[in-house]
Amino acid sequence: MAGERQRETLILGKKRPVKDEDVLVEDEEDEEREILELEREVSEMGRRIIDARRTIPNRLLEVFSSRILTQRPLLPPRAFAEDDAGETEMRVLSSESNRESFPTSADQKMHEKLLAFRAKTESNISAMPVILKRTNDCISKIEILEKCHVKVPSIFNRKST
Repeated sequence: MAGERQRETLILGKKRPVKDEDVLVEDEEDEEREILELEREVSEMGRRIIDARRTIPNRLLEVFSSRILTQRPLLPPRAFAEDDAGETEMRVLSSESNRESFPTSADQKMHEKLLAFRAKTESNISAMPVILKRTNDCISKIEILEKCHVKVPSIFNRKST
């Protein structure tokens, strides 16, 4: 192909501009730099994606739990004690004004209970696939037994009363 192009240019009487070797080397170096920069950007984007996948669930959990905590009704620990309504309202008002100044032991206990509840919920959710698999296995075994049409001895039947 290159030989044919040279012949065509010679036949037409045109001279092709010849690129210097320095220009070719510079072009190759520029292309290599661009490729390296693109590879670096791709690896950086990959790291960002992995980081986002790791942190987003934790962020959502924190946001939702804080949102739930802010929407929780403010009840003092003795609000459900058997008192008349006037005293209970006064306790609620006084606890609202005191809550901003310092956390009470009841709030700390409630926070600890909330953390324990959250941990139990997470462990229950993580155990759910195993429980579902066991349930499905038991259901399939029961279905296999039902297909066998085995006669159950009368001794195992319940007596009707």
